[in-house]
Amino acid sequence: MGIIMKIYSDDPNVPYKSTEINFMHTKSQIDGLLAEWGVRDSMWHWAPEDADIFIEFKFTEVIEGITVSPVIRVYALLIWDHKKRGKDTEAVNWNISLRLMFWFIKTHMEVAYLTQSSKTAAFLPYIKANEEGEQLHKVVIRNLERIQGMPALPEFPVLERGGS
Repeated sequence: MGIIMKIYSDDPNVPYKSTEINFMHTKSQIDGLLAEWGVRDSMWHWAPEDADIFIEFKFTEVIEGITVSPVIRVYALLIWDHKKRGKDTEAVNWNISLRLMFWFIKTHMEVAYLTQSSKTAAFLPYIKANEEGEQLHKVVIRNLERIQGMPALPEFPVLERGGS
């Protein structure tokens, strides 16, 4: 996929640098935000010592008469603090990283609502695509050339809605 560039907290393009909200408080705000938007199922993977935090959540909605329940996986964006004198390693600034995660999820939920679209469409790239937890956008990008070379799908008869 390419080289992942580290983004540091002193980067002028990084928002929420001055946040004083502790990341644990933001974590509970994310849980509350999901509940406000009707998400009943969520699960955190919480390993900050390994710079590895994500949340999976599932919602159910009806799109064109079809009920869908995608599992969404959103990773905490890693915003790093530079090494400080006397410290051997850089550290993730979890306060900024979790604020970014909160606003990312909030914005996607609001955009789905305001554009009268679906949450599934809003989070489409972040749908968990397989048992390994890979996000859909990574699977699509890896197979993009093959997908673009596929012929158009044939016409299928429309299934009756609500029937079996």
